[in-house]
Amino acid sequence: MRTFLLFFILFSQVLFAEDLNNLLKEYEVESQNSLQTIDEKLGHVFIYSQKDIKRMQYNKLNDILKELPLNNSNKNRLGMANLSLSGTKTAVSGFFRFFINDHEISSTYTQSISVNWGDLPLDFVDHIEVYHGDSSFALGNETGIYFVRIYTKSPRKINATQLQLRNSNKNEYAQSITHSESFGNDWSYLIYLNNTKKDESIPYENNTLKNDKKRRYLFLDINNEDTNINIAYTDIKKDIYMGLSKNAAPEDGHQNSKDFYIDIKKYFLYDKSLKATFSIDVTSREYSEKNDNGIVITPIFTNPVTLPKQVDEKARFRKINAYLGKTTEYKNNKFLTAISLKNKKYDLKYRNIVDHTNSTIEQNEYTNFNEETNFSLLLEDEYRVNDKILLVANAKIDKYKRNGYLKDFTEKLFRVGTIYTPTNNFGLKSFYTHTYVPPTFYNVDYAKKSDPNLEIQKYKIFTVEGVLTSGKSKFTAIYHDVSIEDFLYYTPVGFENIKHKIKTNGMIFNYKYLFNENNEVQVNYYFTNLSEEVNNSNDGAFIKYMAKDGKFEYFTSLIYKNKYSYKGLNVRASYDLNLGATYNHTKDLSFSIKGENLLDKSSKSLYSDDFPESSFALEDDDRNITATVKWVF
Repeated sequence: MRTFLLFFILFSQVLFAEDLNNLLKEYEVESQNSLQTIDEKLGHVFIYSQKDIKRMQYNKLNDILKELPLNNSNKNRLGMANLSLSGTKTAVSGFFRFFINDHEISSTYTQSISVNWGDLPLDFVDHIEVYHGDSSFALGNETGIYFVRIYTKSPRKINATQLQLRNSNKNEYAQSITHSESFGNDWSYLIYLNNTKKDESIPYENNTLKNDKKRRYLFLDINNEDTNINIAYTDIKKDIYMGLSKNAAPEDGHQNSKDFYIDIKKYFLYDKSLKATFSIDVTSREYSEKNDNGIVITPIFTNPVTLPKQVDEKARFRKINAYLGKTTEYKNNKFLTAISLKNKKYDLKYRNIVDHTNSTIEQNEYTNFNEETNFSLLLEDEYRVNDKILLVANAKIDKYKRNGYLKDFTEKLFRVGTIYTPTNNFGLKSFYTHTYVPPTFYNVDYAKKSDPNLEIQKYKIFTVEGVLTSGKSKFTAIYHDVSIEDFLYYTPVGFENIKHKIKTNGMIFNYKYLFNENNEVQVNYYFTNLSEEVNNSNDGAFIKYMAKDGKFEYFTSLIYKNKYSYKGLNVRASYDLNLGATYNHTKDLSFSIKGENLLDKSSKSLYSDDFPESSFALEDDDRNITATVKWVF
């Protein structure tokens, strides 16, 4: 597979080399965006345009996440899609940062988006930018190594109402409405409402694992030339799939989560060089599970004799963030100076546990760590050496104040990079970064009790990207080399830091060919080398084709993940085949049909029952046919 794809890419470059003088405008624009994007300091970018989202029928965010290179998207024990780095599988990921416009939406508790935002509908989204490889220096306090920026549609461009209905043969029903309007006094607004229901049952041995979901979304964008106000709300109610039950088959259980945020952004001065933001996030979570075989809450209750039979808990999380940044241009330099303050609060309302004697225990917090304040100072310089070379340097100081038994700490981050474009058809981009990821409330709650003082995970990341366009072709190659110290790992006795250094490196190859402005094919292949034992796919690829012919738009895609073995369990390779077509009856009325996982060979996720040793794998997705009607009026 690897040899075939490399040969295909190299052969294509030779074949179309004669078209050097016929570079299409679409690729000129895309090359400019990928090599000299406004946010080039954020890393190496993959762009999903409005055309891509519409023609490929990406209905929800997870449709895009599952094809991203260097990642795996698998179901965790709670039945939610969760991103993991290539070669690994984690129940909750904390390396990825997600933004709706400029607001960071990852969970205050876990730093994951799985519960509230992973299934975010995309019919109100304009485009998505995915950055790989570096820390978020200019977007706030949170650190990570993958950044997904979701940009919503502009009310100034739409100024209409859109109704969308979507049904599938797997009992998923979704209704949404988007309305945007300009007031005529420089203010405009966009409001989006969505209601989605899905019934899902998975057979496992002699049991049925229930994963029914009800999701509601509200998004409101109010803006003028220098002010943006975003308000968002999600309400998620779902079954717990296999939950934390010892035999992976709970008798009953549910998880409800409500998330609300308001984000205000304001530009000052005539050139908008002074930017201020303020936001507040509030999340309320309820969790309940019953299982007579016992519920394994690691490391609180792991003794098979004393495992609880029922858990009911409710918690509330609050996050406040303020940011002030000033850009200044002097000769060939563009400076950014910014300060940021973030406060997080974890409030446990109740946690009741029924033990093996059927007695109810009012369990207090697992730890006394429930509040964190982070102050950051950021300095950045973009230096234009000449028309072909741009240098980027960042420095950031983060000071954390944490209550409870955890110590306060200060961390320094830095990054240097260069963007070199010697010709209009060729460019190089490279970054070297020192960054870190601190333990979350979730990590500390479930830390190993014999050693609860979790250390900060420290990352050293080196990346190089090359882009070549020739004629109707575009070829991209990205190399990454990452070393991690004090990596946080979830063991049968809780989270602990791995004492040795973890290393990973690999390559991403991406090739696009544009037959014409309405007809293109894209091939992607990646591989990863990991110093640890792999427990998930570490090689992958996709090929996708989309086109438009008159009133019809159509696509096909195949997502591949390689096979692997873990603890004697062999997991086959996955081949996720998707096909779809859209008929545009008029410019305002369209009908779409999409088939997903048509070969019925989706990726599989590893789980265990009879804690902690017996492993098994289940399919992540069923074969699915979805029909959509969209009406604009």
